[in-house]
Amino acid sequence: MTRTLSPKFGHYALPANRETIRRKADTMPDTKFGHLAISALRKLAFRGRHGPFDITIMPGVNARLYPRSNRCEKRAFAGVQIWDAVERQALSSAFDVSTSAPFIFMDVGANVGLYSLILAAHAEAQNKPIRILAFEPDPVNRARFEFNIKASNADIEVLPYAVSDEAGEGYMGGGDSNRGEVRLSENDDNPKVQIKTLYGVCKTEKLTHIDAMKVDIEGHDERALRAFFNAAPNTLWPHLLILETGRAHSTLQATSLLEMCTAHGYTITKRAGINSVLHLNKKP
Repeated sequence: MTRTLSPKFGHYALPANRETIRRKADTMPDTKFGHLAISALRKLAFRGRHGPFDITIMPGVNARLYPRSNRCEKRAFAGVQIWDAVERQALSSAFDVSTSAPFIFMDVGANVGLYSLILAAHAEAQNKPIRILAFEPDPVNRARFEFNIKASNADIEVLPYAVSDEAGEGYMGGGDSNRGEVRLSENDDNPKVQIKTLYGVCKTEKLTHIDAMKVDIEGHDERALRAFFNAAPNTLWPHLLILETGRAHSTLQATSLLEMCTAHGYTITKRAGINSVLHLNKKP
């Protein structure tokens, strides 16, 4: 059944003068001054309005954003060019040089789907095949994501599963002030979700390779990846990993998650904010 957008994308578009202000933020440089300017312009653009806002983030990416309840939606609302720029560049570069047909991207903890939507638009612009599997167990985030997929006319498979080291059932909780911080919880007053393992999903989906994987699952990242490395053949290990690893005092500082990945043949190529970019250089 074809899902109808309600209300249609564009219903919550900014007035022209506010949209001009918002777009000005998208021209600011990735400097201290640029960051301050983006923050000021963002506040001006949605001052007095609670949202949502229907925004064309970039060509091919239309989204209904709720910037007051989700940090990543706030970043995408204005000044998207500096939001996770290093990580997104690594992903698009991996796609550009890949000979896989299709390129396989697993977005584990997709939130409202910005990584997936942006990469899907990039692939469409290059007319190269891609398959995107995006995990989002939280019903609120997933509904926003599915709306954005439809508004963008994107081809993305959304899987309603949480991911950890064992399959089963759990509950989603948290995220009251930031939807990006919704996580598995033991509180059975929260929505129940199915938990899958990465390798289990790979087998179900009959994947033979993974080109890139982004993992941001609020505390279960290491457990999920450790189980994956233990169970999956190394031919299935992603060539590119983008992980939330926390801020480092130096580019050499490692977390236990990073140490596990480097022990499995990955090299840390970038540390950016709270994220790390890793490439697989050998398979032990």
